[in-house]
Amino acid sequence: MPHKSRSDRPLKNAKVVESFRGEAKASVPLHELELALVVIACFHLCFLPWALGARDAWAQITSAVLGTLALVVACWPRHYRGELAPQGSFILHPWSRLLKFPVFWLGLLLLGYVACQALNPAYRRVEAFPYWWLVPIDHITWLPSGVDAPFEKMNAWRMLCIWGGAWTLACALWIGLTRRSGLHTILTVLVVNGTVLALIGILQKVTDADKVLWFIKPTASYFVATFFYKNHAGAYFNIILGMALALALWHHFKAMRHLERSSPAPVYVFSAIIVASLVFLGGSRAAMILAAGLIFSVIVISVFWRLRAKNQFSPSALQSTLSGFGVIFLITSVFWFLNLDKSIEQIRFLTTDLGQKYHIEPRTLARNATLDLFHEKPLWGWGGGSFRHAFPQVQQNHPDIFKLPSSEGMMLWSNAHNDYIQLLAEIGLFGFGIITLLLLWFLVSAIRLKIWHQPHYLALVIGLGLPLAHAWMDFPLYNCAILTSICASSILLVRWAELELNRS
Repeated sequence: MPHKSRSDRPLKNAKVVESFRGEAKASVPLHELELALVVIACFHLCFLPWALGARDAWAQITSAVLGTLALVVACWPRHYRGELAPQGSFILHPWSRLLKFPVFWLGLLLLGYVACQALNPAYRRVEAFPYWWLVPIDHITWLPSGVDAPFEKMNAWRMLCIWGGAWTLACALWIGLTRRSGLHTILTVLVVNGTVLALIGILQKVTDADKVLWFIKPTASYFVATFFYKNHAGAYFNIILGMALALALWHHFKAMRHLERSSPAPVYVFSAIIVASLVFLGGSRAAMILAAGLIFSVIVISVFWRLRAKNQFSPSALQSTLSGFGVIFLITSVFWFLNLDKSIEQIRFLTTDLGQKYHIEPRTLARNATLDLFHEKPLWGWGGGSFRHAFPQVQQNHPDIFKLPSSEGMMLWSNAHNDYIQLLAEIGLFGFGIITLLLLWFLVSAIRLKIWHQPHYLALVIGLGLPLAHAWMDFPLYNCAILTSICASSILLVRWAELELNRS
């Protein structure tokens, strides 16, 4: 029986793998390891908002564990044979793709940098209830340093859990997803999960519930759905809104290309309306404004592509008119039933003197004070998760944000309400430069893949940009559920565009 030499096998395997990665036209089922990755990713991303927005340490640790598990599954060698490999059996080593992934190395550098800050504290938090203060301690002065503080109150180790969970999941999705159906499944599951959460949030609002899920006592009265903080809820559901609109556009124009009579697009539009309704009910003014901008942008994009495709496809004019009137009627009905005009009044409040005094001015002062903190250690920063411990040192120089108006108590600032300035203060120019390079990788990838050529990519990009814009006014990027969703969705977008390009 003829026997092929070992030198011939790598060449054959290389050709088969190259063909496989070219996204063959034939429908091929997902490998069991890729299916396992999809299940883990869906569970991970759905778990975070249900875990009360992943604000507590246990949820953030769980996120890091799930992200690591996803990366291990994604790196495991895959044996393709039978119906999984119609062009010939082969072994796929996904980990080799990981070594060529800039986000892997940049993320590893960032986590190593924060770990160095954790291992080299320059200050220790000392407590004598109800007071606490920072005490300088010996450290290596030429290395990045941090603050030795309790894990449950926030420190560099806890930031490693938050960032590590997002980074490992992003790397796992990059190397582990080889089929478009896998990433579509993840996006669809996230939209369904977000819609269910939004319905729960709406029910809580219309029933005047005073507890999260009707049985968990919140720390404040402005909770929304499972999020204790309304601005975090608004930022998270804006991401889901972008996903729902992106999938609606993709299914709609796919049906037009194939001259299909129906598509799942209306279902995603309905989900988008439910999610948007909760955003406007939630009370986060910035989230409302950003959501309105997203909806307006998607309408403009869809009309433009509709006109552009008119010469290529011939959808029924009656069907298009009826669909448009149906959406308008549904939006109007939801607006009237939920009394969303109150949300517009909340936005107008920001333009009043009281709105400026109690909402805009304090955050502006906090941002300026955080810049003072940054100027003390511009290169290395104070350490990941150190803001709430170090901020009182500069806060006392700003009387308007130091003492509570009604008592002698001190105002507690857990976050600067500006993620970018807070990141500069905590990880310095060096760490912030690494994050900037990560964002540049995404922008370069988006430009290389020409995502502006497809309306669904644009909708998803705008949806991902909303929490980044919101981060200038609040701290959504310090929320584990939001940050992990942004990182995962960014990878899904780039992989989606790559797989679409390989199919064309």
